[in-house]
Amino acid sequence: MREEASIAQWGQLYEAATKLKEKKPWERFWDMDIIGIQEGGEEDTVFISILGRGGSCYGIAVYEGYERFNDYLLLATADTLKLSSEYAMFSQNNLTCYWGDRGELTGKQREIIRELGYKYRGKNQWLYFVSYMAGYFPCSLDQDEVLRMTKHLGRLLEALEWYENCQMSVRFQDANMFLYRRDEKTGQWEGVEEPLPFTSHQYEELVIDSEELKEELRNAPRTSAVLEMNMDYLGAAVTDKKYERPGNPWVCAAGDGDSGLIVDMALTEPGEDGGVRLAQMAASYILSHGAPKEIYVNNVLAGAVLAEICRISGVSLMMAEELPVIREFMAAGLGGF
Repeated sequence: MREEASIAQWGQLYEAATKLKEKKPWERFWDMDIIGIQEGGEEDTVFISILGRGGSCYGIAVYEGYERFNDYLLLATADTLKLSSEYAMFSQNNLTCYWGDRGELTGKQREIIRELGYKYRGKNQWLYFVSYMAGYFPCSLDQDEVLRMTKHLGRLLEALEWYENCQMSVRFQDANMFLYRRDEKTGQWEGVEEPLPFTSHQYEELVIDSEELKEELRNAPRTSAVLEMNMDYLGAAVTDKKYERPGNPWVCAAGDGDSGLIVDMALTEPGEDGGVRLAQMAASYILSHGAPKEIYVNNVLAGAVLAEICRISGVSLMMAEELPVIREFMAAGLGGF
């Protein structure tokens, strides 16, 4: 059950962020210059990216732990993975504060500012916070997120003061980060230069465990069909009483390259893995219609999802810049589904 933060808790968060703004960290750090906050185990390190060195959008993005940092690297390497910027952004799991324009804020966010008594004027001056969670549409922070973000921004302020006072100069270009950590023995905090735990997005091919399914895929008849397959976010908020926040489902689709028709399509539920659904779609098609000659995808992650299915069933998995059948389907508003 979602719980909303009190106005007092919001006040503490706005105060922490306002103090950080006075430091203007975007004048010193690029968004790829990672600051780590480590209070417990290494895998629980909080990774922080400072936005705005280019001057277009000021902000602070917080990634809690190794798994969330992997989301950051998905965004940072989206071009290499052949992902759209929208795909990468909707795949994020982080807490972010922005200093933007008034028109970017929701009514609820403006109401919080009014209650707190803050007055903002001009471009890139309005402070607001966004929670990103894959499978959901970005929304306002809940109570627990407000409390966590307040803590993270407080530690970040301490880290920036340490960095400045000690006149540190980290070789960020060598895949290092500035790590502000608590010594477990002394309880004291210190800043050090450390290598990033990993530097590229970590992903694995989807593995089929069922030997029975593998055998069925091997024995599926071969056909001359050519399929396009894709998974992408709907990119629109879907509200439902059973969701604690607006959903942003995966759209998984398969299109026939010869007829130009969509042969299968599904919208996922929040929390459901779009990659698993796409793999199920591919396996179902092969068992019902036979193994196509080729399956085309347009990004590395979709390829990783389908790679084993294609190997087992003898299908050529191909990478394409565009998937015209699916593109037309999406452009037409899911074709009436």
